[in-house]
Order: sequence, then structure tokens, then C-alpha cells
Amino acid sequence: MGTKTAVAAGILLACAGALAQTPAPSVPADKPLVRKDLLVFGRSETAAPLRDIFRPKAAAFAAAPVRTAPTAAAPAPGAPALAAPPSFDLAISYIGSVKSGGQTLALILRGGKTESVREGDEIVPGYKIVSLTAEAIVVRGPTGETRTFQKQGDRP
Repeated sequence: MGTKTAVAAGILLACAGALAQTPAPSVPADKPLVRKDLLVFGRSETAAPLRDIFRPKAAAFAAAPVRTAPTAAAPAPGAPALAAPPSFDLAISYIGSVKSGGQTLALILRGGKTESVREGDEIVPGYKIVSLTAEAIVVRGPTGETRTFQKQGDRP
């Protein structure tokens, strides 16, 4: 084992000597880190980008057919008129109530968010809570029409 170690050490010394005799590649000391020849200072106007890189290409959407909403046909003369659209278009779910300090708060789900309201509060402009119990809430719409929302969820 001693001879193998001595041979390995001799090889390492020989390699080190050979490396010491080869000259290092010359790097000019005055070479700048920034290539000034690539910098543009007032030479010309920058061209406008071809497209916004943060939006998908228009070609991806060109193949898909564009759907349009069907237009309502005018009623024929003498035909009964179409019914007016419903005036009460509030979409909420009554999910429960909480009694606190002698007042009852209703917990409603509207637009994916839970909100707490009291009797007399407006949910959205024109829609007001008329009455509130543990089982249901009554909401009056902008035209005076009322709608009762029963409590949703598990019941015993």
C-alpha cells in the first residue's frame, strides 16, 4: 500500500509541475463588464411592440365560433303581449340567525359571500329586510313586492 501511495503522489506532483509551466490565458485588465457598443443612446426611436405578450394570440380565438344572444322577435299584430320580466331578481340564501344583545342578525349568502343583516337593513339598494325570524326572512323589493326566504341547511 505504501508504494501505491508514493506512485500516486509522484503523479500528482508531475501534473502540478506541468500545469505550473503552462501560461494562464491572458485576459486584458481593461476589458469592461458592460459592452457599450450594444447600448443605444438616442440613435433611433424604439419600434412599437408587435403584440402584448401578456394577452393570448388572437389566432387562438379566431377558430372558435362566436355565439350571439338570440334576439327577441317582435310579437305579431293581434298576438298577446309578452309578460314583463320578473321585478324581484335578488338571489340570496338565508343560512341562519344569531341573537345578540336582544337583536337578531340574519346570516345570508349573496354572491358567494356571507353577510349579516338586521331587520330594516338594505341588502342592496331597493331590497330591504321587512321581517326576520329564526325560520325565515321577508324581503321587500323596489316595486313593493315581498318575497320570503326560508332557512336553508340541515334541520333536526
